[in-house]
Amino acid sequence: MAKARMDEHGRGQIPTATIKTLGLKGGTEFELKQDDDVLVLKPIVHGHPIVKSPPLSPLEIAEIEESEKEFATQPQKVYDNSSDLLDVLHAERQKAQNAKKRTE
Repeated sequence: MAKARMDEHGRGQIPTATIKTLGLKGGTEFELKQDDDVLVLKPIVHGHPIVKSPPLSPLEIAEIEESEKEFATQPQKVYDNSSDLLDVLHAERQKAQNAKKRTE
């Protein structure tokens, strides 16, 4: 658990690792919640939060491009309701599982 210290003016400093992990910036506003002797600071996010992910490897990019090409060549089916779609997906999964069992 990270620690912080309050100075004589009531200011506290959030540890750098926590700032980076949460993607906080100067001027970030917080909601304060006190639960008995526990103080919770929750950053107020305006708009959509930015989610950082590691860059994709060339292999991952190639796999995505291949999948997009394959998807684009397949016929598109429109389902009347979600139950019909789920039935088809379950049948495809069962078919793939049966094929896998035959090859083992």
